[in-house]
Amino acid sequence: MAKKSVARAAQAVATGPTLLIAAGGTGGHINPGISIAEAWLAQGGRVILATLVKNVEYPDIIRLARNEAVSIVAYDAPRLVKNPLKLWSFFKRFRSAYRLVRQVSKAEHTAAIVGMGGYSSFPAVAYALFNRLPLFLCEQNARWGIVTRLARFFARRVFLSFPAAAKLPQKFLVTGNPLRSAFQHAKAATKNTGRSRTIFFVGGSQGAHDINALYQAFCQTPEAKGYRCIVSTGPQQHSEIARSARRLDDIRPFIVDMPETLLAADFVVARCGSGTLSELVWAQKPALLIPFPFAAANHQRANADAVTGQLDCAIFDERPFGTEAALAGLLGFLRTRAQNKTAAPAARKLPAPNAAAAQLEIVRYIKEEL
Repeated sequence: MAKKSVARAAQAVATGPTLLIAAGGTGGHINPGISIAEAWLAQGGRVILATLVKNVEYPDIIRLARNEAVSIVAYDAPRLVKNPLKLWSFFKRFRSAYRLVRQVSKAEHTAAIVGMGGYSSFPAVAYALFNRLPLFLCEQNARWGIVTRLARFFARRVFLSFPAAAKLPQKFLVTGNPLRSAFQHAKAATKNTGRSRTIFFVGGSQGAHDINALYQAFCQTPEAKGYRCIVSTGPQQHSEIARSARRLDDIRPFIVDMPETLLAADFVVARCGSGTLSELVWAQKPALLIPFPFAAANHQRANADAVTGQLDCAIFDERPFGTEAALAGLLGFLRTRAQNKTAAPAARKLPAPNAAAAQLEIVRYIKEEL
């Protein structure tokens, strides 16, 4: 029997329609889903956030769950399988997740469903299709995931983070990737009066072993003396990295204040999830981008290529990943930017783009369809 739980039941306080948002897996799917949820709530609606059991302790989900107009439903959605021997297990887990979505949707009188991509959204997307509920899809990546590719024919609207190479029907809209509400209230970084600059190493919401290893290698170089580092290690490697870190470096398992951390950095070393790249474009920080080599359909490399015209960046994509080669790439990246005195000022004004524009546009289009 699939493991499932309902984290919080909403009380009847909002009078607007209920929107079920299916967002789970990694921060790249969860964060934009929460941004849309917050925009929907701000206009008087109610929200059901359907996510994975493993995500219920995600800090932004915990924060969202405090709103009385929000229900959190968590299930154990299965990944799509190719092995015929695993089909029975897939259908059992899928049926359990589907039934949970059906139960909460009927109880909350769901008006529409938004799928944020990834396998975790599949039970909710399927429920919308089987019950003829208005379906909307958000595709964060430049190379579309399988849920978007399969369900796009039945969706009222498909919201894209990146422009497509081919001409698409009118229902496909390039809105950009919704940013978290924290980006709307970000404060400018405090001026750095010291001589050192700051490098922010971030491997996404789960951390990244390769980027952690690159940080450790960088600390052994003479060039590292001129830099202070902030490292988002992920929970699994945090203790190990923290024990060996330099005294002045800031080692965290997870970044809670991402806007402030980005604005305080001079350079960034990052993976290429859509959420991370959207935040980098917002902050306009020079970045060394290292795509995750095992991402489905190589979508992280496609994402990196898509932002090269919007961001001062270099892409390191040697496979298999080699720490020595990546270190040489990082040192070359820093030397090149250091030659330009204006490449990364220690303090700057807030970025120009409206951090709430994408989610407000998405909510507007959904309301027009209901």
